[in-house]
Amino acid sequence: MENRTDSELLDSLFLIPREPVKQFLKTLLNLVYSVEVTGLENVPQTGGAVLISNHTDHLDVIVQGTAVARKVIYLGKYELFHPQETILEFLENPDSPLNKFPLSLMKQTLVTALNALGDLQGKQLMHWGGHPILRSHNVKDAKSAAAYYEDLENYIVELIGKGELISVYPEGTRTETLEPGAFKALSAKLAIRAGVPIIPSGIKGAWRMTKPEAFLTGKAFGSKVTYNIGKPIYPHEFPKEPLKKAAKMVTEELERRVRKLIEEPET
Repeated sequence: MENRTDSELLDSLFLIPREPVKQFLKTLLNLVYSVEVTGLENVPQTGGAVLISNHTDHLDVIVQGTAVARKVIYLGKYELFHPQETILEFLENPDSPLNKFPLSLMKQTLVTALNALGDLQGKQLMHWGGHPILRSHNVKDAKSAAAYYEDLENYIVELIGKGELISVYPEGTRTETLEPGAFKALSAKLAIRAGVPIIPSGIKGAWRMTKPEAFLTGKAFGSKVTYNIGKPIYPHEFPKEPLKKAAKMVTEELERRVRKLIEEPET
């Protein structure tokens, strides 16, 4: 039997397993919306791969994560994995009420509790498939940012090489309109470097469907959300060009395929 540290044993007691949460979210999703998924057979059952999609709403992650049978690794904002840090910054401010007697007596207890809860949330998200990344404004200077993103890219390539399925939204952020934004080349670059398939997919009908007004007006209930997964581009199909040029060419093809998938599934 594999030896486990006290920390790992403690985590196993408190961390919620992924599968029950996935099934709960899938049931809830289908109670609220009318979700249709096509092309699941295009996701490899095993082995490393990059799954890309247009990004319209927070709902995209839930639709994608509950549709695909495999565990999907998602890149998320650092703040989601360390929610306590914003509050701790306030507590450390000299003007904070907790720095004045008698509230200062409970400050250390509160800091300890916040760190414990934040650490648990971070571990839980990673247990479900999340991975924190910094945004450029969180890195002190351009040189540090370049080094950080190089290390992050290498780490993701390593994860894919170990057989993980990574989800990347090539637009880099949620679109403000129904039209997809321009795709960045990172996802194609990752797939080419790792030598794994890259799978285009498109989501339609999710735009603004988690906004309060969608529920207050009743628009969300029964709204059709379609998630179409297209045929992968396999490593042997990648252009035999230098990495930067090859990634640009693959990205252009992915953008074309995703736009088509939003209109209708591949046949």
